[in-house]
Amino acid sequence: MTIRNSPALFLPRLLLRLLYYLLAPLSLYAQQQQQQQSNIAEPAALQLGLTTHYGFIIPHSSTIRDVAHSNPRALELDLSLHFTSQKAWNYLQGYPRLGATFSYVNFNYPRVLGNAYALVLYAEPFLSAHRRFSLSFRLGGGLAYMDTPYDEAQNPDNLFYSTRFSFPLVANLMGNYRLGERLQLRAGGTYNHISNGGRRQPNKGINYPTVTLGLQWALRPASFPERQPATAQAQGKKREYLLALIGGYKDREDDPGRQLPVLGLAAYASQRLGRLSALTFGLEWIADYTIRHQLEQQGVDTDFQRGALLLGHELRIGRIRLGQQLGVYVYAPHKAREAVYQRWGLEYHSQKRLFGGINLKAHRHVADFLDLRLGLKF
Repeated sequence: MTIRNSPALFLPRLLLRLLYYLLAPLSLYAQQQQQQQSNIAEPAALQLGLTTHYGFIIPHSSTIRDVAHSNPRALELDLSLHFTSQKAWNYLQGYPRLGATFSYVNFNYPRVLGNAYALVLYAEPFLSAHRRFSLSFRLGGGLAYMDTPYDEAQNPDNLFYSTRFSFPLVANLMGNYRLGERLQLRAGGTYNHISNGGRRQPNKGINYPTVTLGLQWALRPASFPERQPATAQAQGKKREYLLALIGGYKDREDDPGRQLPVLGLAAYASQRLGRLSALTFGLEWIADYTIRHQLEQQGVDTDFQRGALLLGHELRIGRIRLGQQLGVYVYAPHKAREAVYQRWGLEYHSQKRLFGGINLKAHRHVADFLDLRLGLKF
């Protein structure tokens, strides 16, 4: 098997590709601003930033408690476009910033946890960007290189991650204060998560909130007109019905180097509660072929499929949605690790019926698998 076709690289490639398609539509505004000077006063602002982080690791499992007493530190370089057009405003009901960060993370425990080098793509809507002080909320994901993974002989204490490539997810809330036309001071808090999405065990994942402080320099400044939020009619249907196909890969428990598919179907409703918020409820059906293999090895004739009820919430920022769901198994002939699980998802919804996204399933602190999904809404 060649490296190019290795299943271990399948999810990282698809993740980066999907993140590109989730966020790429915003980049079109840069060209539109150049082409539509009659409607737009000036092109998007081009920003360069430097940010520092200091935090702590959440000891979410007793098995990692003795290793989690460290304070991660990070230095982050940020390059972004901050859009000011009417189309950008309509897209996210705020002035969105689209960018990429490269981060060096020192987990302050070099022998066990080592360091991470992460590339993250993000979308960051701003509220009151036209004022001197504004608030922003960032969502992002990407790919990280971890330099000290678990090794049964050399590093048995690192139960946080066992692969050199993992997937970071980032969410933060920032206060932004303009010191001048070009310089902006930023301060707030960031929640960081890094795991391999259940591709290989052990994979407890690293969850570490940080205090965040940074500076942004506008290589190309821009002004931000004051605009009004969209009316309820412009926000679309109050209730939507969604159907999604689910697919991914997961390591076999008996041989973590080999993967088997995970396939499924999700059907749920999304009830809008306000401009940025919606309640979701529905069900999903999952066929995890690693469970089937495990049962076959044990000579057990039991259905490996599982069904569950879902209830959750989603944050809607234009066409991008961040969802959190709680699942309860109602059909599980082969008993699951826990009767209840969580889902965390990032989706992009087109103007019509199509949507796609990334979703992580976890039983409490343990990631089960990362999946990609494509669906229709009605």
